[in-house]
Amino acid sequence: MAARGMNTMPTARRGRAYYKQGANDNRGLGGACSVILVCLLLLVPPLILFGAESARHTRYIALSDALNSDIVELNHGVSTKELKHLRPGTLVHGTASKIDTLAADPDMGVSLPGALTLRRNTEYCQWQEVQSQRCETCTRTVKAKDGSNKTESYQCNCVKQYDYVKAWRNYRINSLLFDQPGAHHNPQRDPMPSRTFVGEDAKLTFHEGIAESLQDGAKRKKGGSVEARLDPDMLSSGVRNQPYRAVNFTPGGRTPPPSFFARIFSFLGPVRRTRYESLNMLRDTTDAPAAIHDRFVYVGQGGYFFSPHESATSSKLFNYFAQYLEGSLFDWQMGDLMPSCTAGDVRFYYDVQDPTVVSVLGQLGSGQANALRIAPRTMNGIGDERAATIGLVHAGAHSAQAMLVAEDSDSKNRAHAVRALLFLWSIPASRLAGVAFDRELGESSFLVQMEGVLGLFFALLGATWLLVWGESYGATETTLLFFLGGTLGYLSYKSAARKGAGRRWHAVWCRIAKWANAPPEWRVEDSYVAPVEKVGGGSKMS
Repeated sequence: MAARGMNTMPTARRGRAYYKQGANDNRGLGGACSVILVCLLLLVPPLILFGAESARHTRYIALSDALNSDIVELNHGVSTKELKHLRPGTLVHGTASKIDTLAADPDMGVSLPGALTLRRNTEYCQWQEVQSQRCETCTRTVKAKDGSNKTESYQCNCVKQYDYVKAWRNYRINSLLFDQPGAHHNPQRDPMPSRTFVGEDAKLTFHEGIAESLQDGAKRKKGGSVEARLDPDMLSSGVRNQPYRAVNFTPGGRTPPPSFFARIFSFLGPVRRTRYESLNMLRDTTDAPAAIHDRFVYVGQGGYFFSPHESATSSKLFNYFAQYLEGSLFDWQMGDLMPSCTAGDVRFYYDVQDPTVVSVLGQLGSGQANALRIAPRTMNGIGDERAATIGLVHAGAHSAQAMLVAEDSDSKNRAHAVRALLFLWSIPASRLAGVAFDRELGESSFLVQMEGVLGLFFALLGATWLLVWGESYGATETTLLFFLGGTLGYLSYKSAARKGAGRRWHAVWCRIAKWANAPPEWRVEDSYVAPVEKVGGGSKMS
């Protein structure tokens, strides 16, 4: 039987629709799961912040230690004999314009010379369930334990529609919880998961004066040179500033002519550079494990290797029985006639990082036969091992200081991204904190709401910095954050609208349950009447 070809066209099917009369509250197990989810969303972001700030602190310590260390420059005429007498762990830096490397995927029998990293990107043909819901807005009166009441709006008379789209995706989807899992079954086969391969024995040549020659563009006579092997762990994070480019195999490795649209929009420049290799490089792939066991073949169409899915007879019979039970066995639609992929098909393509010039910074070690080897240096006992490791490979010619500054900038940007997440988290968290202090920020002015959000954000960020950095680093910034957080929080507390009196922990629970769309009987407030404030230590007399 001939193997199926690879289809790329997506297809869609219409699922069932359900009408729910009355309130659209989450009850039973669904309501409990919604409450748990809301609690997790409130608790997890501060933990993520603490982890991110700890990683930032560890990275800062490791980079500062490297910046203050003695770094041996490999492009400044140092001899191999002198390097062999350096103590182990000495940091070395150099720029190499000659890179002898080979990255390979042994499962498919593909090897690419000149590639420092080779990435296998796997895609799966899968059904995706899409839910849409249309609801009316109704109002109802909810009562508190003291008899006071309040009018609230809620969703009612909802129509929930299920639709399904089958396409290539870079992740698998479990179809067990679909509304119609029989008609839209997703096999979970994963014979060739995504993976990154690195050059196992890359050899770099550091010529004397090459860094200055590359930076100023002038041709200079090369002096002596030093050769060193690059430890594979140096490439665990890839090559910074070197974009991945896709790999395509064509007859003779020839570049195909640009498409019609590419010629029209050529003034925008190349969107993605593709590396073309000869089809002869795939002559051994027919005997590779992936080809023998999972029938992967090269089909082109963008550099793809494809494996069709064939269900066993017993699996087909069970799937037909599931379709019969859910009523979809004879539900034929136009989407079934589209020449799309079959759920369970797998394909993948390669992309590479193959720079012509790299700058490296790591510690000097010994390889086989006393060959020089550049490996990462890890500071022990200061936190996360990855953040404490100095093993840098950057595309282009860069000084050691510039490389360390760039890594510090990347570390700052990652920390800033998590802090932005914390700011968004502070919006609902400040309202929940207001409820705990008998305040209703949601009914207050925008200025008061921002005071509450910024007050909580600054206070939590300052507390995290104090725990992670201590008093030795950034004491002024930490103190300022605490002052701003306390001041803004106090102003928000004094200016916010007051809510009904009652037990504070119970008010917090009621607010969480409301956010989880729980029914009113799950969240009965103690009171909706705000207490009368005392004036001058006593009640105001008439």
